[in-house]
Amino acid sequence: MELSKLRIVTRSSRLALSVSGIALAAGSFQPAKAVPSFAAQTGAACQACHIGAEGPQLTPYGRNFKIKGYTLTGGEGIASKVHFALWTQEEFSSIKKDFPPDGITPDFAKNNNAFINAVSLFYSGRITDNVGVFLQATWDNVGKVLQQDNSDIRVIGAGRVLGHDVDYGVSFNNAPGWSDPYNSNYLWGYPYISNGIAPAPNAAPILGGAVQDNSLGIVSYAWVDQHIYVDFGGYESQPPGYMKVFGETYGPGSSTGIEPWGSLTYAWFWGNSNAHLGSHFFYGRFNPTTNLRSTDGQFGHDSYGDIMLSNGYQYLGDDNVNIFTIDGFYDFETQHLKGSSSAFNPNQSSSRAANRLNEFHEWATYYYLDTYGVVIGWDKIWGNRNPLLYNTGADDSSGSIKGSPNSTDWTFEVNWVPFGKEESWWRPFVNLRLGLQYTLYTQFNGSGKNYDGFGRNASDNNTTLLYAWTVF
Repeated sequence: MELSKLRIVTRSSRLALSVSGIALAAGSFQPAKAVPSFAAQTGAACQACHIGAEGPQLTPYGRNFKIKGYTLTGGEGIASKVHFALWTQEEFSSIKKDFPPDGITPDFAKNNNAFINAVSLFYSGRITDNVGVFLQATWDNVGKVLQQDNSDIRVIGAGRVLGHDVDYGVSFNNAPGWSDPYNSNYLWGYPYISNGIAPAPNAAPILGGAVQDNSLGIVSYAWVDQHIYVDFGGYESQPPGYMKVFGETYGPGSSTGIEPWGSLTYAWFWGNSNAHLGSHFFYGRFNPTTNLRSTDGQFGHDSYGDIMLSNGYQYLGDDNVNIFTIDGFYDFETQHLKGSSSAFNPNQSSSRAANRLNEFHEWATYYYLDTYGVVIGWDKIWGNRNPLLYNTGADDSSGSIKGSPNSTDWTFEVNWVPFGKEESWWRPFVNLRLGLQYTLYTQFNGSGKNYDGFGRNASDNNTTLLYAWTVF
């Protein structure tokens, strides 16, 4: 069934980077991308665009809004013209076993920390009939840095081509995957809010964080008959001066040219359900990082190639009583770390040039009345051994005595979203999600027992997170 015929329902991650072949694990917020300025602009409640009345999971109406460049209208009054929003993320974090002394985040205790993880300011919405923006600046209270966060400027249009309805556009953004309207990738993947300081596995494919927010790209896209979505574009690393101003770092290195990105997704609609299957690719070639904002390619370049498959299903229920979703992706990455593994490189950080890394991530959500939610996620990372790449040799919970990237975890969450509905008090300017999340590791950095060589087990990193996410 076409989107126009659908009943429109009225209504994060850990960050693990491979830096110049050195796997640096760092817990990081993964902010949900839902702002009340969009709801005010359209006149619709937050639940019209988002599963569970808050982001980042998009309903068909929410995908339509994103593809049309955040330009849809319908709201009234001054509020519909004001594009600013603010959100805060507060957390209480507890891990099963205290951080070792070398693993304690500066200004935090060895365990049981209550803190503000991040605060973001948004400017998001319609500029003209054909131009819309989503701009975010974030104060990272863990890293104590002000960052340019998610940024997207869109120029859009629509017409008919060979008898087919086509929406098209160009997205100027700062992370591969931003243009995906189905949100079944790393940028939008579960957990939607992550622990800011908890241990995280060493390894992640490059799309899992290393090129997020520190890239600049242009992506062209088309949406045919509201079923076929295709995009293609390219990215480059931001200049070091630009990154310094906006609090970013190189991650894997500085790009040596255009990094191509593309995707193709097909969606089905029937009854109160919809589903999609997608394919995505990315290739990047980098001068290896020698410091946060310096690189050196004299010993060769490092390259990363990713092929990713994504999936999603939504049952939107009747009158928002029962809503069920499944989303996920599989990412296969090839790495050719010639620059980082060169025998002549004094900063050699990879034991071998050729590497393989895989990640499979799937999550399911259930919401009752778009208010009471349950989420279950499963994540598995695996690949070949590389002692230099994955074994830090430090007693800080981040090493791998086997030099292995293999990690597996389950995440369980219950949450409560009291606002964001048609009848909500002071809609849409008061929004809140309270959640209790538990992450359980069965394998961490290559092993279930003594993975770091200092007696730490995978289960020692099991984490309880109590959070409040507020949006105004």
